[in-house]
Amino acid sequence: MNTRRPPDRRPVAEVMTTDLLTVTADETVLMAWELMCRAHVHHLPVVDGDGHCLGVVDAATLTSTWEPTSPLRARRAVTTLLPRRGPMCVRPEATLAQAAAAMLSAERDNVTVIGEHGDLIGLVTARDLIAALAGAPGHDRPRGSCMPSMYRMEPVLPERQRDTVPHSTVSPD
Repeated sequence: MNTRRPPDRRPVAEVMTTDLLTVTADETVLMAWELMCRAHVHHLPVVDGDGHCLGVVDAATLTSTWEPTSPLRARRAVTTLLPRRGPMCVRPEATLAQAAAAMLSAERDNVTVIGEHGDLIGLVTARDLIAALAGAPGHDRPRGSCMPSMYRMEPVLPERQRDTVPHSTVSPD
């Protein structure tokens, strides 16, 4: 007897990613890009100091708004890339069908999963839904809490190249 639930009735808690790389609202677009590239992720939740999700920056939005000729634009706050409407949220007990409906309603490819107090506890992407539908085995994901990024990385030029590069009037921060 097969006791497995159909994919559309499974709770999002079974497929959500909980080991998330997040950034705080004051991080720059450049930092978000760097973190996404280094971590090989396509979605980067932006959280406030209390762990509440303000929105999710995705790689498509970041690359479509990138302006390589404007250093000031690369150093603007990552919150400038967030959709005007806040993130679409579901609870961990919501079904995959409900998560898919939320994504369609919001016209996004992700939905955040929030805990009892509105704190970010996970993320479900369209890829997660497709994997669940295909019956792909889930990889073990830690069930820990989401923490804002712990490191601040800034791209810098090596010492010997600093003197040969024209000086900019843009401040580092």
